[in-house]
Amino acid sequence: MGDSAGLQFVSSYAFEAMQKVDVVRLAALSDPELRLLLPCLVRMALCAPADQSQSWAQDKKLILRLLSGVEAVNSIVALLSVDFHALEQDARKEQQLRHKAGGSNAESILVSQLQHGLTLEFEHSDPLRRLRLTLSELLAIMNKVQSNRSIFI
Repeated sequence: MGDSAGLQFVSSYAFEAMQKVDVVRLAALSDPELRLLLPCLVRMALCAPADQSQSWAQDKKLILRLLSGVEAVNSIVALLSVDFHALEQDARKEQQLRHKAGGSNAESILVSQLQHGLTLEFEHSDPLRRLRLTLSELLAIMNKVQSNRSIFI
């Protein structure tokens, strides 16, 4: 396991524990090591398993117990519920709309009218709305960069 201070990558010990789905070894990981594996562990615990055995059911309970003490899990769960295919389709439509409109922000497929400023809207929104706001802003920036580049060419 070793020193995990400033851990930026998954240790070989943690990787092997994930690869073998060794929940006892996973339970022995430090918080920083476990944090790097959260998205995988959340998917393992919440998605329908191919393995319907009793041993997997017990392992899954252990994984859920591990995850129950981590606050970031709720955010990951919320993101897992997002329909990314539909989001991608809306982003593509938004990109085409911005391209046709010359980059104006008049209409948006990703974001309906903002009730408050962008920052407040982002802070008070659910994960899907946050993704939509972020995508909309990224597309606006990309469009501005692209239009500015054409001026200088």
